[in-house]
Amino acid sequence: MAEAEYTTTTKLPIDRIWDFVADMDHWARFVTGYQSHEKRSESESLWTLKGDVGVLSRKLVFKVDITEWSVGKRAAFRMKGVNEPMEGEGVFALEAEAASAASVPEAPPRGVWLRFFEALVRGLLGLLGRAPKRELPAVAGKGTRMSFRLRLDPGGPMAPMINAMIKPLMLPAAESLANQILAHLEAQATGD
Repeated sequence: MAEAEYTTTTKLPIDRIWDFVADMDHWARFVTGYQSHEKRSESESLWTLKGDVGVLSRKLVFKVDITEWSVGKRAAFRMKGVNEPMEGEGVFALEAEAASAASVPEAPPRGVWLRFFEALVRGLLGLLGRAPKRELPAVAGKGTRMSFRLRLDPGGPMAPMINAMIKPLMLPAAESLANQILAHLEAQATGD
């Protein structure tokens, strides 16, 4: 099982972020490996991603079901591979930073090789123009905290190898998605 959680802050108000992310057409292009998506209903969609992991390059199709939708606060979803044995789940959450907000708890320690490969992926995303420049994060009590959590479980006989290959990609992909969304919205806000 590969998983990642990423939290960041912004000076933008919750409603501005939620209005943008509530429609997947606005942010889908920011997902690493994005090829296309198709809305099938209010709670179901089909996503096609191109996964390049080492020497493996695969087109992955996921059926995504929204399992929770708390307007302005939280959206949770489940994913199931259509053409590959893979499933997972994720959560997107927003919350106003309280005036006495404590710092975000530190993530559990990760091994040196995982940190090395995550840094390598971040560097590659930067070279590909997928690492946007952003404003400084909000000061506690003055903005919004945005969190992403994603878990993927590969299946089949290749699962251990695929899991080992995607683990270092998860956190940089979550960071990239969050920061591209916020960079886009922050650029719009400065243009207002």
